Amino acid sequence: MEIMSKVNVWIGISNVDNDIFNEYFKIDYSDPDMDIDDPKYKICEFCKDINEKVYDEDWIGVYWQDKLTDVDEFIEELSVEDETMVEIKKICIHKGLDKVNTMFYYFDPEIEITDVNKLYNGLHYIGLFDTDF
Repeated sequence: MEIMSKVNVWIGISNVDNDIFNEYFKIDYSDPDMDIDDPKYKICEFCKDINEKVYDEDWIGVYWQDKLTDVDEFIEELSVEDETMVEIKKICIHKGLDKVNTMFYYFDPEIEITDVNKLYNGLHYIGLFDTDF
């Protein structure tokens, strides 16, 4: 399956500053010779949440606003069909997310998010959606 054929989406309200929010995604490059299977390798929090030891930084996007904004503005940043945008908005509204300030998304159709009710870096998991690539 093509890597960019599906996108996982998380949306919500983050009350932490940008630097703290981004720590969640930080991959440890402090020892380039350390193998990711080494027990001392520090797995990032995002990787833990998606049950991976590492993620591809080329396939992630983060969208951040300083103020609460209509969820529509965030959804428009995704490369999905109009019908999918409507579906995503319905899920967000159902979760009480009509105004948000943060979204991140990750292209990987093979990861499995097992706890759909958990907050991921303070954001709600919205789902896995087909892209329009």
